[in-house]
Amino acid sequence: MNAKTIWSENCPRTVFLARHGQSESNLEERISGQADPNLTEKGLRQAQRLATALRSIPLTKILTSTLRRSMETAQPTAESQGIALCPQDALKEMSFGALEGRLRNDLDQKSRHLLDRWTQDKLRFRIPGGECLLDVHQRVLPFLSQILADNPDGTLLIVGHRHTNIVLLSALMGWELESTMDLSIRSKYVYEIHCAPTPRIHTICLTGEVRGSRIEGFRHEDSSVSSFSGLRLGTAPLPTGKMLSPMGEEQLRNGDG
Repeated sequence: MNAKTIWSENCPRTVFLARHGQSESNLEERISGQADPNLTEKGLRQAQRLATALRSIPLTKILTSTLRRSMETAQPTAESQGIALCPQDALKEMSFGALEGRLRNDLDQKSRHLLDRWTQDKLRFRIPGGECLLDVHQRVLPFLSQILADNPDGTLLIVGHRHTNIVLLSALMGWELESTMDLSIRSKYVYEIHCAPTPRIHTICLTGEVRGSRIEGFRHEDSSVSSFSGLRLGTAPLPTGKMLSPMGEEQLRNGDG
């Protein structure tokens, strides 16, 4: 897939991208997809931390999916900024079809085989009744292009899901989708993307000892800023640091939605 940034002269200046807080399905280690659980108490605290981190930044629009965990995460920020949420079906998480709602540690052999096949080919393999990452790409990209065109010079917050956020990051930064499909997008970070022909990204930490800090580059794990050395990139390479690891069983336990 040819990587290029979605930037145009009429783009918003800045897009903040966050993943929803911990949901009940995340806590129970269920496959979420487009199932619609609420946030846990921890997830509600994460939502408040997002609002605190962005309180001094005047946002012009807050976009979420139509799933509760996305809207509940964005609600404190919307209330503190005095603007309404804009829920969008296009931002829903990737559908996991027949596996949605299933406990990851209680899958039968056939279901485990389906999940393994998806892990090996997220771009193109569809679990029965579900989507592949290219399907998510095809529904998210037209929506993103329209939203950017409709909000020139704005400052947007998008609260999405693991796989929709991978697609959004790839488009906004000009990264190869094949190279980013295994990223572990965590609720503990919000990404500040400066839209430009050569876009820039900062990571804002919402938890831990570095809570509130703003780090140049893209961070997705607990230690150093990530590197895409050796992977195919578009217009915006990342700083050197820790290499990416594939999203295997350990990352799946962090939640799929």
